[in-house]
Amino acid sequence: MLAKVAPTSSDFRALARYLLNGKGGQPHPDRVRWFFAQNLGTDDPLLAARYMEATASRSARCAKPVYHLMVAWHERERPSGEIMQDIARRTLDLAGLSEHQALIMGHGDTSHRHFHIMLNRVHPETRKAWKTTNDFARFDQIMRQLSEEHGFEYIPAHSFDPELTDELPQLPDSKSFRAAGKGANTARTKWSKRASREFGDYLSTNLDHATTIEDLNLLAAEHGLAFEPKGKGMVLGNVQGYATLSSLGLALSANGMVRRREALPDIVLTSPLRRPWFDVDAVDITRALMGWGLATKHDLTETINDMRTERAAKAAARKVPPILPALSIPAVPHTRTALSTARTGLGRPQKPHSRPPRNAIKDHLDSLIRAQTDRAVIDRHRRLISQQRKRMSWTYVNLTNASDTASRGRA
Repeated sequence: MLAKVAPTSSDFRALARYLLNGKGGQPHPDRVRWFFAQNLGTDDPLLAARYMEATASRSARCAKPVYHLMVAWHERERPSGEIMQDIARRTLDLAGLSEHQALIMGHGDTSHRHFHIMLNRVHPETRKAWKTTNDFARFDQIMRQLSEEHGFEYIPAHSFDPELTDELPQLPDSKSFRAAGKGANTARTKWSKRASREFGDYLSTNLDHATTIEDLNLLAAEHGLAFEPKGKGMVLGNVQGYATLSSLGLALSANGMVRRREALPDIVLTSPLRRPWFDVDAVDITRALMGWGLATKHDLTETINDMRTERAAKAAARKVPPILPALSIPAVPHTRTALSTARTGLGRPQKPHSRPPRNAIKDHLDSLIRAQTDRAVIDRHRRLISQQRKRMSWTYVNLTNASDTASRGRA
């Protein structure tokens, strides 16, 4: 089973005509095998489209209320019409769309069984439009669940199988290439999910109450990266590749600092590597006094210098090596003060412990970033995914043949 989502549109009647007649000319005699309507009160597809159009007009904000979903099976799988209709109803119910208007139509003009769902995103009573955020991934998960329930072969749609695509960078699509031809910086590779998480963990381990946007920029600049706006959000990258801010999984304060470009000393961080919110020092107090106009920037600079001198003396007395972030190595919880960062190597660990050298961490991250734009690496990942899917398909075929042979033997 495979779910495919078409881009949203605004013409219900055009989609209804396509579902009935195809792309033009004489329709195939077996094109429409069955159809039914949900929350419409009519069995006429064209009239159902007009009803949906009238309902959608009650929403002033939804410009594209037409949602088109297709569900298909492999050629060797031959589900009956009753099973396909049951799966259609279950799909809408699991997606939270059982109260929306929908027209479901099964086609028989191809070698593989499939059906279409024309959905009205606007709710008939609340007039609110259903949000399509991550709809590909949501329907892909629904297909996985329903294929297991009915015994069909599940095929991951696009790149939404985390087990296969976690290390696969995403190449730019055709729209990005067209925009790049007009001068936009969009012909870049998007980092893989694993690379984004790993670099985000590296940045998050260096955040505390005194971290500013300049600190984050310096950490990124060490690897030839920078924060920049892209569309309505922010990304971290260079001229070759990028990672979205959400995929990095940064602490809440980091997202706020990047977007507002200012420090957030009053944010409570939830990471075990952060100090508790009630653990304050002279720098925090001075910053608070500055907010009330009772201290100046010069006072803050002097306080920071005093704190650095004090902690450097304590670190020298303990003879503790600098604290560096370790990737893929469980970190020992320790308490961090306001200005303790990976660059200064200052902090208060609960007990001495060894960390990999800083050059090793930097080399690891740099090689990880280079791999995101290396076409040889990307092509190798794609070949592995293709081989894995073929292996899954052949396993299914062998199990099916073995089952048929056993059935004939018993007969």
